[in-house]
Order: sequence, then structure tokens, then C-alpha cells
Amino acid sequence: MSTEQRILEAALKIFASEGYTGATTRRIAEEANVAEVTLFRKFQSKENLLREVLLKNRAAFSSLDHLFQPEKDADIETDLRTLGENVSKVMRENKEDGRRRMLMFMLFEEGRRRPEVAEILSSVFQMNITRLSEYFELQIKNGKMRNTNPRSASITFISYFVYTSLVRGVFGDSFLGENDEEIERFIDIFTKGILKVDDVKIR
Repeated sequence: MSTEQRILEAALKIFASEGYTGATTRRIAEEANVAEVTLFRKFQSKENLLREVLLKNRAAFSSLDHLFQPEKDADIETDLRTLGENVSKVMRENKEDGRRRMLMFMLFEEGRRRPEVAEILSSVFQMNITRLSEYFELQIKNGKMRNTNPRSASITFISYFVYTSLVRGVFGDSFLGENDEEIERFIDIFTKGILKVDDVKIR
């Protein structure tokens, strides 16, 4: 493992356990078994280090770059179900998931008080929202999806997986039920809505 990788692994561990404010570059350097000056030479600041930790671990935060590859002839429901299953699989099977989940808790809490942390967290979510919004825009253009706000639809979809990941981290799987079934129920509600067909008004 390279020096940079050791520092990033140490930073993930310390940020997750101590929070952004509590984590010090000295503590991270000790965990990585490097001199603190080496950490600063490679990352310049604690803020840059946190940003790099997020970028290196963005797959665990549901980055859609490689998880969302829509099939050419698949319908929206199939595409979104596959995406949901892929996101859930990455978040549940990675051995570092516990640390990343704790890091996510830390980011939300610290983001309320520290603009630089909120900015870093926002950049990760913006990547995902933009990627999914582009997909929804295409489906609207192709007449496969009603004319709704693609960004709002993207935020709704992504928020579900962020929230349920945090809930499972606190309460365990039993709180939400079996994962695949829960995803199936969400996709059904997301794509079909909650109103009975007879009650839907044409606007």
C-alpha cells in the first residue's frame, strides 16, 4: 500500500471515529505511520484530505458513474430497480461500510456548522443528482416519463438510499425489513406514485 493510500485509510478511520473537528492531522499521520509533514506535503490541509477521502470512497456514497449503465431497450422501472440494487449492494457488501456510514453521519452533523464540510458533501451529492437528472431528462424527451422536474425526481430517489443506509446503520436490517423487497416496494411507489389511477387528475 502506498503512503498516500495509508494516509487516506487512516483519515477515513479517524474522521469516522472522531469527527472532522476532533480529527487532527497529527493523529491521522500517527495512524498512517507517517510524519505529519508528509501528510501536508501530499494534501496541504485537513480540508483537502477530507475531500480526497470522499472522492476515493465515492462508490460507497452511491456514485452513479459506474453503477448506472441503463440498458438501451429497458424500461425506466427496470433501470431504476437495477440501479437501486447496485447501490445497495455496494453499500452493504464493502467491508469498510461501517466506517463510511459513520463518516456520513459525521459529515451531516459537521456540515451544519462548518461551510467547508458542507461544500465537500454537497459536491458528492451534486455529481449523483446531475447524473440521474440527465437520465430523467432523456426519458422525458423520449416520452417515457411525464413532464416533471428531473432534479427533484433525482433528489427524491437518491435521498431514499442515503436515508435507509443511515437507518440500517443505527437500527439494523430488521427495522426496514428484507433489503431486496424494500427496494422493490420503493421502486413501485417511485415509478407509479401513491394515488389510485382513477383519482389522478389530468393537468
